[in-house]
This record gives sequence, structure tokens and C-alpha cells, in this order.
Amino acid sequence: MNKIYSYILDFPGMVNQKIFNARLNAEVEQFDTAQGFRSYVKTLYQWLSVLVFVSMEWSVLQQLMDYYGSDASGMAKAFSALTAVLMLYMAFPIAHVIRSRGESLGSSESGMVNFLFRDFVTTNIRILGETAAIVGICALGCQALGFLADNNLFCASVGSGLLENFAWTASLPMQGLNDLLGLLKLDSIANALNTLMSFNMADAAEFDGDMKWNAHHLVALAGGFVNVLMGLALMYINLAIYGYLYGIVETLTAWVANPSLPISMKNK
Repeated sequence: MNKIYSYILDFPGMVNQKIFNARLNAEVEQFDTAQGFRSYVKTLYQWLSVLVFVSMEWSVLQQLMDYYGSDASGMAKAFSALTAVLMLYMAFPIAHVIRSRGESLGSSESGMVNFLFRDFVTTNIRILGETAAIVGICALGCQALGFLADNNLFCASVGSGLLENFAWTASLPMQGLNDLLGLLKLDSIANALNTLMSFNMADAAEFDGDMKWNAHHLVALAGGFVNVLMGLALMYINLAIYGYLYGIVETLTAWVANPSLPISMKNK
């Protein structure tokens, strides 16, 4: 009877070892380690890059078919072949940015706390900032071709809901700095920084029959390039702000764990 009981109790483990070879158990145990967690994070960003690439290409192709089915002029459709290639190419560098940044994050040797609250956030800030710069440059290329062709050319409105899941990380630096300045009653400085971070020189331009090299369209194109450069600059400002605030929190946390007063006591 004891052998029967033992056989019944050992039956799940025996099936697991013989049929599944304990592969699932090994994966779960590996996940419960720092390196195991990092490898899964790296895989997550690799899959994210593929999904973003496919979704962007599919969106551009759908909008391209709609454009060529519209009543746009023959010249506009001819020049739009160039902008279509530019829009389709745009997904490649964006996918590369996501994959390379994710692999760098997965290769980080920081402790788990720093990995989650510092490396993960700064990686997403870089991805979002660099992706926005690539989209801006490609859109400006379409506008420049439209200016030369004297027509509104095809320029897909691209975006990925997948990246929106990480968008909250981009607002953390300024949100944290605003909270800190508000706590210190320095609201005027916070308002000035918010104005700087929202800088925008010019909106997107459209060219529809005006082939004059007038100041309005030239400034619109130049302003677009300045916006791309400002976007990259503000990304690095965000990274610096977040690094500064994280350093303050890290120092305070270390002090709370081991409090000490910087007072030198000397024997008289």
C-alpha cells in the first residue's frame, strides 16, 4: 500500500521528467535570476522591433494604396514614388534602434534596482527620442520633395501603438523635476523649463501650387530641421535630468539605510 501511495504522489514529477524533460521547470528557475530576467527583456525588445517594423510597413502600404486611388495629379503620383520609398525605408532604422537599445539594456550588469528604475527608463527615453527624430527627418524629406515638385506628395502618418506603452517613461524626468521644484517653491523655474521643453519652431508645411521660393515655405522647412535637432537635444536634457534626480533618490536611500551626520568631533 505504501508503494502505491508513493507511486501516486510521484506520478506528476515522473511524467514531467519523462515527457517534458523538465524544460518548463528549468525555464522558470532560470527566469528567477538576474541574467535570466535580462535575457527575457532582450527578447522582448527584439520581438518589439519586429512587430513595430511590420505594423509600420503595413500602415504605409495601406495609405499608399489609398493615395494612388485618389484624384491626385499625375506629377504628384510620380514624385510620390520617391516619398513612398522613403516612408517604407523609415521602418528599418526605427526597428534597428529598438533592437540595439534593447540588446544593450539586456546586457547591462547593473543591480536589479538600477536596472529597473534607471537603465530601463533611460533606454526607453532614448528609443522614443531617436524614433521621433527618424520620423521627423523622413517627413521633412517628403516635404522637401513636395516643395521641389510644387505638389502635396504622399507622406504617410506613421505611428505604433506598441511604442505608446513606453511613452510614460519619457515624461518621468520633467514630471519629477516639476515636483521637486514645486516642493522647493520654485514654480517660475519649472514654468520656464516647461516652455523650453515644448519649443516648436514651425508646423508641417504643405506645398500645393506655390513654387515660389518664398520666406514662408523656406522657414517652414528650416524650422522642421531645427525641430528635429531640438528634439534630440531635449532628449539628452531629459536623460541628464533623470540621471540627476535618480542620483538624489539613490543618495537619500543610501543615507536612510545608514544615517550619519557630517560633523567632525575632535577631542580638546
